Amino acid sequence: MNKTIGEALAYVDDVIDDLPVPGVEVFVLPAHTALAAVHARIAGRAGLRLGAQNAHWEPEGSGATGEVSMRMVADAGAELVEIGHSERRARFAETDETVARKVHAALEAGLVPLVCVGEDGSARQGGRFEGVVVDQLLSALSMVGGGDVDRLVVAYEPVWAIGPNGEVATAEQVAPTLDRLREVSDATTPNGHVLYGGSVDPTNAGALLEVADGLFVGRAAWTASGLVELLAIAAAHAARTS
Repeated sequence: MNKTIGEALAYVDDVIDDLPVPGVEVFVLPAHTALAAVHARIAGRAGLRLGAQNAHWEPEGSGATGEVSMRMVADAGAELVEIGHSERRARFAETDETVARKVHAALEAGLVPLVCVGEDGSARQGGRFEGVVVDQLLSALSMVGGGDVDRLVVAYEPVWAIGPNGEVATAEQVAPTLDRLREVSDATTPNGHVLYGGSVDPTNAGALLEVADGLFVGRAAWTASGLVELLAIAAAHAARTS
């Protein structure tokens, strides 16, 4: 919940001249109110994809007052939609069932579902973290046909590592879970990426890119200069590993 329309436009204006980045796919997820304006601003410019932070599974109707549908965010220019963020699960009672419905609805609308999974601190300490995130992902995939599974992008965001008070996870801590999620999601296909998010910043981005297929960044990319700095790290990684 950041940035007015004007602030979002200023952000992409400050980023767009640094794009495209060779070997790196870049997306931003502005607030719903800014989606259409940002889409218009970046139209015809290569290197930046647009996504929404959430959408409802119903296509329309009076039973979801205050929500926006998948087709609405697609109409506003979104290509991706974030689904199942831990804050949505914790604060808005989003369940594995509603995540699955949203994934199905996103695919029906032609969107790329960006499915968030992650365990809390107690699951991590109790050694149950792999089971938790695998169960979340399998549930999210429960309404997806075999031909559509490669259209998903998975974002692993351990709850204990996100936010201003999050613990900074090491690449060694998260690598086994990322590998397991790749196995479950069959992430060897062109869109089958497993991203990592959770206290990512320029000091750890390089190491995390060694174990993740990409990064899902919050606070460190709230400024255009922060995103540009991270893109330079990603570009160096892509050049080294290509």
